[in-house]
This record gives sequence, C-alpha cells and structure tokens, in this order.
Amino acid sequence: MGDKLALRQAQKGVIGLMLNQEDMPFTSDGICPDVLLNPNALPSRMTIAQLLESVLGKKCCFDGTYGDGTSFLESNYDRSELIAEELKQYGYNGHGYETLYNGMTGVPIRAKIFIGPSYYQRLKHMVKDKIHSRSQGNVTVLSRQPVDGRSKDGGLRSGEMEAWCMISHGISSFLRERMFDMSDKYEVAVCTNCGVYGCSTKCCHSCKSESISLVDIPYACKLLLQELNAMGIKTSLKTKN
Repeated sequence: MGDKLALRQAQKGVIGLMLNQEDMPFTSDGICPDVLLNPNALPSRMTIAQLLESVLGKKCCFDGTYGDGTSFLESNYDRSELIAEELKQYGYNGHGYETLYNGMTGVPIRAKIFIGPSYYQRLKHMVKDKIHSRSQGNVTVLSRQPVDGRSKDGGLRSGEMEAWCMISHGISSFLRERMFDMSDKYEVAVCTNCGVYGCSTKCCHSCKSESISLVDIPYACKLLLQELNAMGIKTSLKTKN
C-alpha cells in the first residue's frame, strides 16, 4: 500500500488497499478486476481517453484485433458510438457497464459499474523507499528545531492542513507534544510586573521586581522576540501570578 501507479493518460494514483482476489467483486463471466478506480478522478482531471481506451480494449478482446485509441483525430468522430454498437453485438452494454457481484457475499451490487481493460504502469515511487520516521535526532543550531530532510534523519514536516486535521480529530494534545514538547520547548523567566523576559529567576533587571514566573515558549518564538528587540521594537510577555 502506498506504491504509485499511472495510466497512459497521465492519471496517477497510489494503492490505498489490497484485497485477496476472493474478496474482490467479479462479473457474471468470473472476471475479477485488478484495480478499482475512484470515478471522481476522471472528471476533475479530464482523462476521458481512459474511458475510450477501456471500451475500445473491451471490443478488441472480442474481435481479437488491435485498436487505436489516440485522441483528437478526425477518425475519432463519433468513434464512441461505433464502439458501443459493436459491443452491443456481443451482448454487452455499449458504454462498458456490467453488473458485478460482491466477492464477500456473492450478492449482485445494485449499480452498473464501468469495467474494461486498461494499461497501467508502475512508477518508481515505492513506499519502501520513502518511508521515514524518527523520535529524536539532530536539530538546527539557530532555531533548535528538528532538521528537515530524510537524508539528514530529519523530522516529518507538519503543515497547516495537517495541524487542522489533527485538531478536527480532537488530538490537540498530540499536536502540542509533537510541535512543541518534542521540538523546541524552551523555558524563560518572565517578570510578572513589567513583562520583561530573560531575567534571572530571583529579580527583574528592569523594574527590580522579585515576582518572576517561569514560562515555556518555543525557542523560535524567543528568537523572534529578540530579533524584534534588536530592531528597536519592545516586546513583553504577560503572565498570570
């Protein structure tokens, strides 16, 4: 699962599930498909030539001949209607639909399913070559965050959409652990009176207050605040006693 494949029409995809042949649906002739394709992939990428190739290949299987499925040719005018008529002569639906049976129950599926031969090619992007994980490892010197890249044993990048997905599943604690506790967690001493950070744990060097709180923030956040201070922009942290 996860290996990549593609059609000659540049329709690509990955293997999402592998089933035993006895669990796969089958036709009344006992033909079991090798690949089940999500039909929503066709109108979005407009790979209509795949449909033509499947229907034409189905007709050629009965004729025992070769077929030319090249698109955008003058000879392809009304080609689909001609292929449909020839398929009907063999007792099949002209549009490539057939009734399939559930491989687990044997009950006919109450829907017409498009089925036909199609040329697939396996791409070199194998999941065993891309699988990568780590618990702890090297970090960058500047931000103290995990390095990136599989070759450096770096961490897996979690973008905004990944974070939204985790939050929608109700695992915000996991998100905090991965992106904060296991990343660049840093403890700073903050004055609860004036908000100055980076002071000692005993006394504030700015207002001489002894009310100090220890706060955990990302090291990258501390770095950003220091850069703003170097530009003449004062920053302070508000904490609760």
